[in-house]
Amino acid sequence: MGREELKRLGLEIGKAVLPQGYTKYAEHPYWHGIYKGFDVDIVPCYRIESPEEKMSAVDRTPFHTEYVKKHLREEQKDEVRLLKAFLKGIGAYGAEAKIRGFSGYLTELLVLKYGDFLGTLENVARWRKKVYLHLEGEGARFRDPVVFIDPVDPNRNAASAVSEEKKSLFIHASQSYLEEPNLKFFFPNPVQPLTPEEILKRMKNRGTYFYVFTFPRDETVEDNLYPQIRRTLDIFEEILKEFHPLNSFYVVDSTKVHLIMELEREQLPVVKKHQGPPVWHENSKNFLAQWKGNALRGPYIHGHRWFADIPRKHRTVEEVLRKEIENYKLGKSFEKNKDALKIIKLEEALSSLDLSQLTEFFEPKFPWER
Repeated sequence: MGREELKRLGLEIGKAVLPQGYTKYAEHPYWHGIYKGFDVDIVPCYRIESPEEKMSAVDRTPFHTEYVKKHLREEQKDEVRLLKAFLKGIGAYGAEAKIRGFSGYLTELLVLKYGDFLGTLENVARWRKKVYLHLEGEGARFRDPVVFIDPVDPNRNAASAVSEEKKSLFIHASQSYLEEPNLKFFFPNPVQPLTPEEILKRMKNRGTYFYVFTFPRDETVEDNLYPQIRRTLDIFEEILKEFHPLNSFYVVDSTKVHLIMELEREQLPVVKKHQGPPVWHENSKNFLAQWKGNALRGPYIHGHRWFADIPRKHRTVEEVLRKEIENYKLGKSFEKNKDALKIIKLEEALSSLDLSQLTEFFEPKFPWER
């Protein structure tokens, strides 16, 4: 059958099996629901004879299942469960865009590679900048932080979702556990939120300026939303680079996305050093004509170029951002909501933000240290 028929039939089956579920989206729509207390996805795929014949990304999944069932020894199953619980406890389990960590399949491959839970931690503790792993022989070359050649498809990296940050977290957690094993690695305490007063005190002690850029949250699914958040934050850092960004993070709730930036300053000086063309360039005359008598200083020569110290039109965070944002294409969800963007200082937004998420910024602790 064609792909459109596959999508339609897959959703029909999903609705019949889990009537209270709903549609989610990846490469194609699929059905999500709750079955006996567990999150369940019903995803249609083509039955194929070999992974090379795949027509959709999900088609190779049955081959993953068969490979693990065939190669994982009975005594290794609890080792996999331990490793999954460990990764979940440290906040590195899951390949979804929100987490960018280690998938269930990758966790199973690690146990197949290293033998058991402790063997995996002992090896991970020795990982360095480049990690290239395989079970059935080498495959394609990748530039991801962690590479584990998929044993059923040598042209796929089974660890492609893993970010540099989650790889580093896994290394540090492995080293820490081996030095001092503790159940908190598996069952960490929840974050104890700071009070608004405590957060304000920490902000004051830093002597910086925190701004919150709030967008409405639309129906974009999480796996698409979080890459867009990161892209938009990168753009905001570029736009506001003259304010010297120190840190940026985000807080997401059911109706809004809050992008938060810490800046070294909140107002730019009146004067701006404006770069002109090389002295010998044909545009030199236009530059001199434009700024002679209109600049605060100059035009003057510095090195091989003309410069002029000119007055800025936009000096505050909000003025600069609202002017420059039109020159950039934000993540799709944010691009269509540019007009709804609200900009306020963090101290004014504390009552509407999740204090637990803010606490993780102002008082960063690894889960096993709480």
